[in-house]
Amino acid sequence: MRLISSLILFFCVINQVKAALLPEKLAAIDRELRPFVESYYGRAGFCFLDLESSSEVSVYGHQIFPAASVAKVPVMVTAFHLADAGQLDLNQKIVLRKTDKQGGSGILRWLRSGRTYTIQNLIRMMIVISDNTATKMIVDQVGCARINGFVNTDLGLAQTQVVDPTMLNDPTGEVFNRTSPCDMARLAAMIEKGTHWQKSSRQQMLTYMKSQRYRWGLWRGVPAGIKIADKTGNLDNVFNDAGIIYSPAGRYALAIFTRDIKSREAREIFRRVGTAVYETYTGQKVVQAKSKVKVKKKIKYRKKHLKKRR
Repeated sequence: MRLISSLILFFCVINQVKAALLPEKLAAIDRELRPFVESYYGRAGFCFLDLESSSEVSVYGHQIFPAASVAKVPVMVTAFHLADAGQLDLNQKIVLRKTDKQGGSGILRWLRSGRTYTIQNLIRMMIVISDNTATKMIVDQVGCARINGFVNTDLGLAQTQVVDPTMLNDPTGEVFNRTSPCDMARLAAMIEKGTHWQKSSRQQMLTYMKSQRYRWGLWRGVPAGIKIADKTGNLDNVFNDAGIIYSPAGRYALAIFTRDIKSREAREIFRRVGTAVYETYTGQKVVQAKSKVKVKKKIKYRKKHLKKRR
């Protein structure tokens, strides 16, 4: 009994110390990143959310950005919400039509029309490989009205609008999907906490996000081996990522959005913001593994192995 009491007391003290240090960490993140992000005058923004305390730090976090494929997360959470409510059968099979096929990422556009796929499988492809054709097929089943109704009203994320089922519309036009870093950081936190979905649905959504294949975003700001559940999105000069980082010091949500910024500079923003957040939050340095450069070996051939042309 004494051992158990001592352990309980120890963890209580640890949690109190963490809670006492959190305001200092939040202030340090803001102090480190605000001048840097503000120098882009609204073309970059981020939102950090500590899952234990729900405390936030953001710079241009409520700025509206083109959502790109990050908008696939609102589609996913709505589909699972409807499934939990008995209003959508995830095992229902949908026929792939020629008119469903969309450009950009994914594999379905290369496959034969007439094949059938379950809604569950389409959701998996939508998140894991960011398949635009799968996304359109799901949105056609669920409907933009129900997606926006659930996300805006039930979840309280008022800055998010899904109006383009293809996810490909140019943000310079009027009809394009939009959201904000804070909306997406909060949505990622909701998925992690599972407050609006059944346990099995929460686990499935996180499994898909942990398995998504595009690692150019939040992954640039953490050490190798750290787990992340996220969803990236990009269009021409638009680069976004939002998700959960499972750090040694605790879980936190982070969303980083950029627009009108080219690829190399955008990736540097992801690296700098992600690294500053991770190092301040955990107290550990981020050491990125150096990529191995393959060098072709020169092969010397003896003359007897060379055939002369005649």
